[in-house]
Amino acid sequence: MNRTLALLVVLSTFLAGSCARTETPSAQRDTPVIVISIDTLRADRLPAYGYSAVSTPAIDALRKDAILYRNAWSHVPMTLPSHVSLLTGKLPPQHGVRNNLGYVFDGTAHRTLPKMLSESGYATGAAISAYVLRGSTGLGAEFDAYDDAISARSDTAIGSLARDGNVTVAAAEQWIGANAQKPFFYMLHLFEPHTPYAPPEPFRTQYASNLYDGEIAAADAAVGRFLDFLKQQNVYDRAMIVLLSDHGEGLGDHGEEEHGVFLYREAIQVPLLIKLPKSERGGTTVEANVQLIDLYPTIASLVGAKVPEGLEGVSLLGDIDPERPMYAETMLPRLHFGWSDLQSIVRGNHHFIQAPRPELYDMAADPKETKNVLADNRRVYAALRQEVEKRMSEAAAPGAVSKEEADKLAALGYIGSMRDDTSGDLPDPKDHIADIEQMRVAARAEKRGDATEARRIYEEVLARNPRFTDAWIRMAGMYETSGQPQKAEEAYKRAIETAPSLASGFALSLGNLQLRMRKYDEAAAHAQLALTKASAAGGAHLLLARIALARGNAAEAEREARLAAEESGRRREATLLIAELRVAQGRLAEALQIADQLRDEPGAAALMDLESTRGDVLARMNRNAEAEAAFRAEIANFPRNREAYTRLAVLYVTMNRLADAERALEEMFEKNRSRSTAELAAGTWAAVENGPAAARWRQRAAAMR
Repeated sequence: MNRTLALLVVLSTFLAGSCARTETPSAQRDTPVIVISIDTLRADRLPAYGYSAVSTPAIDALRKDAILYRNAWSHVPMTLPSHVSLLTGKLPPQHGVRNNLGYVFDGTAHRTLPKMLSESGYATGAAISAYVLRGSTGLGAEFDAYDDAISARSDTAIGSLARDGNVTVAAAEQWIGANAQKPFFYMLHLFEPHTPYAPPEPFRTQYASNLYDGEIAAADAAVGRFLDFLKQQNVYDRAMIVLLSDHGEGLGDHGEEEHGVFLYREAIQVPLLIKLPKSERGGTTVEANVQLIDLYPTIASLVGAKVPEGLEGVSLLGDIDPERPMYAETMLPRLHFGWSDLQSIVRGNHHFIQAPRPELYDMAADPKETKNVLADNRRVYAALRQEVEKRMSEAAAPGAVSKEEADKLAALGYIGSMRDDTSGDLPDPKDHIADIEQMRVAARAEKRGDATEARRIYEEVLARNPRFTDAWIRMAGMYETSGQPQKAEEAYKRAIETAPSLASGFALSLGNLQLRMRKYDEAAAHAQLALTKASAAGGAHLLLARIALARGNAAEAEREARLAAEESGRRREATLLIAELRVAQGRLAEALQIADQLRDEPGAAALMDLESTRGDVLARMNRNAEAEAAFRAEIANFPRNREAYTRLAVLYVTMNRLADAERALEEMFEKNRSRSTAELAAGTWAAVENGPAAARWRQRAAAMR
């Protein structure tokens, strides 16, 4: 009997220890809390989740110290709304940010995680790697410090504007180094492995056959550097560290190469690791479905902060109901392509997708979601559809236009042709996903200089669907580069008509085109339209500054540039514009000083026109060798910046190096093959009064009609 009793005591002690591993830890006030968000990272492409084709030593090491959540779900396959859900603990229909473009987060209406922690005595900071997360989206105001030094560039789509993860890590290290002895919350966002997949060496060579995996390896290296820093600062062991992704990537599954259109598993299932202080529960795994909005109550419970009432999420450190519904949505098909938006619910093993032709999948039997089992599971379908409708019933319609925007659109003549993009039957994205691949084919045709083929594809896509907003934008860009500004202007206007809720961003593109066309009044009117959205205000003030500079109004140009400098993410561009203004004023030494100060800042190589502006100033100061080096640096960083080539060519002419001038223009044409580039080369020779060279380029331009 004594032996039996002893065994029972041992067994009960073991079971008590096992149960303790699933209980919520006691509140640990002042615990550092760090969130590492790796953009566009599929869970099933990590070794921690069973994938073997990529090496991620840093994440693997973290996994040994962390709880791994096998089935974690995002609420939207887009960066901005997903991060807003993470930081508010609310679903997109509740916080109102439904897309990367056209929406601004209202921090006065929602108590975010950083604000909650700030009220509990925490210092709060963030460093982000993508322009779509810039502080002017409303997120910057939620943190004490928000590093978003990513400049907009005319040669890159907003969705792809980013900085190298190592630059972002350096910014994070600087802030944490100054705050390591305080209770703090920090969010580090890495853009790898988002498109375009261009990993640095050695990963580019190592993963030449799969560059997405190469980007994952590069992201892991950045994570490793960051975690090593935390250990050096004696932060790692006492911190709660969360590693996750905002959404996944299609990689061709279900016909989608990237993300945003569909809600299949590859797009919304994400990795989630939580390392607790002292690595408690390290190496354990949770199989139950969890969601990103659970992070808010999880962090709050660990640090003993009060969770706002009404949040749907729960702490992931206690018991988890395996039958909780996980909601997701995407409005991108509606807003950008004129297709139906989608919603989905994951509950247990079932995944329901609300679409014009609804879908239901049994993920246990069919993890790749290839067989729609809705017809055989009508009760499950009805229950999950009800869950979707419950979350959508109180949501504002996507794409709503404010009265201020509507008034400005009407003043610009858009109101008569504006469509209500929130009503009516729209096509199922499943039936039209091939059009996105056609857009890629057209983009490749553009890149190789075949504007005729690109235009044919865009026109075919638009003939099938005149509401394909992104096709209008691509058409506009193509017309710009091919020297057809009037057609580009019309295409931009059609884009605004098809998606008025995105008008603020499109208005900036159109306004900058109209500036180049010297339509200053129209450009200024579109800048004023962009000012209706706080997230576009910096770009709008920059445009107004450039208009004033073009009109010779120095005081107005400086006023608008300084307003732009106050907007998050626009300081560098605005400062560079002030340098250009100083050049126009003949204050060359001051202009060079401003440009050199910008050049000394970390990440300055990502600022388009910086070296070109320096080169212009140096050339005016007769410092020709330095000017040449500056223009060459600009061309190396931005091979599509045509102004850098023309300025270099003019410099060579002043040095009587005519052959070098012609080579510079040939190089410009090779990197920017279009009729407008040939015309620009002709204009450059005409400006320096070399008629024969100008005539040769005009002939080349005419041959491209």
